[in-house]
Amino acid sequence: MTKETLLEIYQDHLRESFNTYTRKAFQMLPELDKPHVLDIGCGSGVPTIELAMLSNGQIIGLDIQQSLLDKLKRKIEELGFSNRVRTVKCSMFEIDFPDESFDVIWAEGSISIIGFENGLKIWRRFLKPNGFLVVHDDIKNIINKLAQNPTM
Repeated sequence: MTKETLLEIYQDHLRESFNTYTRKAFQMLPELDKPHVLDIGCGSGVPTIELAMLSNGQIIGLDIQQSLLDKLKRKIEELGFSNRVRTVKCSMFEIDFPDESFDVIWAEGSISIIGFENGLKIWRRFLKPNGFLVVHDDIKNIINKLAQNPTM
């Protein structure tokens, strides 16, 4: 096994330890029937797969790194989620879906790349009315982040 493969396995295993928080955050949402979910910065798809297990919705895992998306595609096929989960190779700076496409936008550890305030401003248009943006971010400047108006 190559060093790179071992690192990927380790990273997935480490990331899976955070699924407790993914489940807790998802369960805080109201019950959504077949939600359309966009997982921004999905990487190898650990939270994407967890979201597929938690919901009966359609999920798009979006990331810029093709090797990680290929890994996610293998997981999707192995778990039989091909009819509900798909991947899109795209930079989070160039997302091009129609306005109000998603019930939930999920961003675990990725909003810091685009900037918290910028992410709220840009991604908001992709949410359906009364949609949800679920963000896992560091707690630096938490007071300022909580004060951000996502309807800007």
